[in-house]
Amino acid sequence: MSLTRRRFTQILASTLFLHHLPSFAQSVKFWASRTLPEAQNITRIVSAGAPADLLLLAVAPEKMVGFSSFDFARQALIPLPEHIRQFPRLGRLAGRASTLSLEGLMALHPDLVVDCGNTDETWISQARQVSEQTQIPWLLLNGKLEQSAEQLTTLGKTLGEEHRAAEQANLASRFVGEAQAFATSPAANLSFYAARGPRGQETGLQGSLHTEAAELLGLHNVAQIADRHGLTQVSMENLLRWQPDIILVQEAVTADFIRRDPLWQGVKAVAEQRILFLSGLPFGWLDAPPGINRLLGLRRLHAWLDPAINRQFKSDMQHYAQLFWHCSLSDADYQKLVAS
Repeated sequence: MSLTRRRFTQILASTLFLHHLPSFAQSVKFWASRTLPEAQNITRIVSAGAPADLLLLAVAPEKMVGFSSFDFARQALIPLPEHIRQFPRLGRLAGRASTLSLEGLMALHPDLVVDCGNTDETWISQARQVSEQTQIPWLLLNGKLEQSAEQLTTLGKTLGEEHRAAEQANLASRFVGEAQAFATSPAANLSFYAARGPRGQETGLQGSLHTEAAELLGLHNVAQIADRHGLTQVSMENLLRWQPDIILVQEAVTADFIRRDPLWQGVKAVAEQRILFLSGLPFGWLDAPPGINRLLGLRRLHAWLDPAINRQFKSDMQHYAQLFWHCSLSDADYQKLVAS
């Protein structure tokens, strides 16, 4: 017997985090199209995008037919199991920006498509359209960082991986809960600017998926535009006026430009070298993608701000690697990943 939407709702409501199925609002926890198969009948899953890649890698790598966005065979930073490293890169399903065609999707014969990110009307409409055209069920999960535990638990229940997902959700809850507690402390009274792009003048606006980690820790995002979220371009005049306390950077080209450019020296945080450069992973710490990888970025940023968390960060990261990447992270591996 297939798992109906009503039954799926009943199951998830028992976990105490599901409010209801969507009324097209950002608060939606998940959206499911069509009738979802029973967990034991889901053996082939296609990821719609990079955030879902990392979520499925954690919860059910055995059921993935490949990654949408990653080619881990070409990286040696994370000692992933060899069979996972060899997963093909299939392309993503993202509306007009899709790199996997509907014909290509159907040729993979998936039992389910999983997506994770925005759950507003635009993304739900896109998911519904693809599902109706291909007759393939689609599960869209809200990608907010503070809902990481819910994402893991929901996917675990859907795929019959409750035990594995429960361990992962526990770690996610600890990282998020301790970050939220830190947000109430005087140490969180800092402003930040998240620099992106070759000149550092692209950033995530307050409330965007791209800056959630820093904001969850209580830091104040200087880039704000009323009723707007997502990415935007800013001028040097803006930056000189905002004068953030710290600059967050994830790309070497961005960090190098900021440190060398004379105009950036007018930003006090740059002149005083208050730049936190987070690199080393084959994906971003704070976004790129805005997935559960941000749990590590959240913890690393928390460790930079809190000596008590800093003392346990290595063991936290090794625990994360074991649960989310299914591998052991040696001390040497750890040093490579945080060397920046």
